[in-house]
Amino acid sequence: MPRIRIDYGSEPAQFGHLYIPPGTDGPVPVVMLIHGGYWSADFHLNLATTLGAELARRGVAAWNVEYRRVGAGGAWPETSADIEAALAATRTLLPEASPIPLDTGDVRLVGHSAGAQLALWVAGQRECPVRPSRVISQAGALDLASRAATRGGGAALEALFGVSYADDPQVYRDASPLHRVPTCVPTVCIHGSEDLQVPVAASRAYATAAGAAGDRVVLWEVPGEGHNAFLDRSTRSWDLTMKAVLDENPWLDEDPWFDEDPWAGS
Repeated sequence: MPRIRIDYGSEPAQFGHLYIPPGTDGPVPVVMLIHGGYWSADFHLNLATTLGAELARRGVAAWNVEYRRVGAGGAWPETSADIEAALAATRTLLPEASPIPLDTGDVRLVGHSAGAQLALWVAGQRECPVRPSRVISQAGALDLASRAATRGGGAALEALFGVSYADDPQVYRDASPLHRVPTCVPTVCIHGSEDLQVPVAASRAYATAAGAAGDRVVLWEVPGEGHNAFLDRSTRSWDLTMKAVLDENPWLDEDPWFDEDPWAGS
């Protein structure tokens, strides 16, 4: 699938790849992909390359973004600023670079793991110039404060925030989606029951809190699948991601299971 590189800033990590659906005149929705990987420079946007290409094949534009991470010019101030800038670019830079019209009023966010934390964090930014139409959280790290409090913060979180939870718990809460509801953005949380890196309890807690705060939210738990199932086209986590991104009202579906991929052959 052809892609267009777009720089949304002057730093090396401030860029993304735009995938355009073939054979359409547009306008088409834009799906912004935020990869995970502990907010660390050890992981890159290539984690979402296959997803971006597949979404474009199914008729939407995919904006797969890189951002400054720990070890690549970033800590929390830089990482969060880059996600805001990449989202803002869907209204400015992307339409200028795209060969077909984009529906900039319909920008959907998909984040995996740490990327889901970033997606729901930016969705809750009231001053952001682009309001997403939906968020899909894949195995989201959505409760950073509780995770830090019970696990001593962890090296990844301390490297991101530059301070331990014990010394500054508020910075962890401010970045934690669980403590930022309501976002007023419809959300689908998808989480494998066998996830060892980010237990499904994180998505359960978020969905409960968001729903109680008035958000439109649904949680789809995937039996027998783990944290990285979202990177594998053969899994139900992958199929449910397609459903969550492409269905008209996925958050209304409390029982999304199906015997075969409804998108097969599309």
